Amino acid sequence: MKRYCLWLILCVFAVRALGNVISGQVLDAETHMPLPFASIAVMGSQLGTISNADGHFVLSSESILPTDTLLFSYMGYETMKLAARNFRKSTPVYLRQAEINLNAITVYSRQLTGLDIIARVREHYPVNHPDRSEVRRMFYHKFERTPFPESNQIRVRHSDFVGMDKESLEGFIEMLPDEFTEYQDAIVSFYQHGDEHKLVPEEAISLEEGAMQDLTATIEKKLGAFFEDIEKSKSNEEVCYKFRSGIFAMKADTHPDSAAVEAEADSLHYRVSTRQLSKEVSFLLKDYGSLKGDNWEFITKPNRYDYHVNEITVFNEELVYALSFAPRERGLFEGTLYVSTESFAILQLDFAYAPGKRNENFHLLGFGHSMNSKKGRVIFEKGSDGYFVKYIHAQQHETASLERDFTIMKKQKRFLIDKELNEIKLSASLTFETHSDWELLILDRKPLKANDFNLVKQPPVVLFRKEYSNAPDLWDNRTVIAPSTELTEYTRTE
Repeated sequence: MKRYCLWLILCVFAVRALGNVISGQVLDAETHMPLPFASIAVMGSQLGTISNADGHFVLSSESILPTDTLLFSYMGYETMKLAARNFRKSTPVYLRQAEINLNAITVYSRQLTGLDIIARVREHYPVNHPDRSEVRRMFYHKFERTPFPESNQIRVRHSDFVGMDKESLEGFIEMLPDEFTEYQDAIVSFYQHGDEHKLVPEEAISLEEGAMQDLTATIEKKLGAFFEDIEKSKSNEEVCYKFRSGIFAMKADTHPDSAAVEAEADSLHYRVSTRQLSKEVSFLLKDYGSLKGDNWEFITKPNRYDYHVNEITVFNEELVYALSFAPRERGLFEGTLYVSTESFAILQLDFAYAPGKRNENFHLLGFGHSMNSKKGRVIFEKGSDGYFVKYIHAQQHETASLERDFTIMKKQKRFLIDKELNEIKLSASLTFETHSDWELLILDRKPLKANDFNLVKQPPVVLFRKEYSNAPDLWDNRTVIAPSTELTEYTRTE
């Protein structure tokens, strides 16, 4: 009993010595260069994180015992095992490149081609990467910039609404910012059952809100009566608002979540539609982290690609094929696919548009859109019943353009022809280039039953707490993706 008590006391002191977080930097043992996106895990559990672009990581020690073993893994490097009790906060972790003796490996009795490996990846995908109903607790990061160039123009050709003369409207247009920026970090629980999904936020932080908060307040103050009249018209059987552009026309309507977002606005929080955030998380998991997404055409459409099997490497003590791919005429992506030599499961995936490749490029009836670039990195973790997404980093650069005339009309409903009461005519010549950067880190996952999914209530909005600058202590020493140097130095614009 005395020995047990002594051991328990030592454990308590060891846990306190760890502090609230385990943090540090993963480096190459020879060059001392940072190893970006290294995997840090607790052996025998789902606890873990990924280092950022500078090799830094943050891992909550709340559920880690001194007797636990920390695993540091990086593609092509030996996995380091370190007892939690021996870890010192902010101490660099040095990994050595792995040396592999292929002569001792009997699995390579027959050399496989790139197409052979791709075929086996597709064949074993349902077993290796099972699609199951589950709840995933995750850290979500979004950093998006959309410049508004001076060449963009919105001209008011005519307006006979009271208080909305041409000069006032053009004054509002001149107030548009030079750049729209969104900076969102959140810890959420994402519930997925089949094709349905729900999101419940735990905590969220915002450093920028699209540069629209002050502008929105000013517009609502000046044009509040106009927007209120549009809302009232939706329940008025005698009056309606219509929007027209060329041959296209529709009645005024609003997103069902927008009213809830506006009604709860305050100076301390930024409100985002939960449904919109849930759609973005679902988009990342599907398009970047799953064979269901169109991005993985280098696996689903191998006739569009050339493949090259590089040297066998190692990741988290598994032997891995490093399979590089490049597009033919109809392909889009280049990159490297890392596949287990034993199970043909995907362990890591890096891909990007090849030079000169673009997609979704169209211009029709004054509307234009082009996806100029895409880039993704996906890291999987091995569980008891398959391999599951641990981390996603997605980047997109797209261009949208609009060259059309618009008309907003208030009409009185009549039997044959509605009577026009007021009208605004606008001409728009706009081009936007949006740079989007997302990260997802899966912190925990659990199976989910249909009945439990039905009981989940998704709130209408996510409350993003407004902060001035980024720092790990914003998260009360919880596991998140450590901000890169660029994001650490980023501060809210006033």
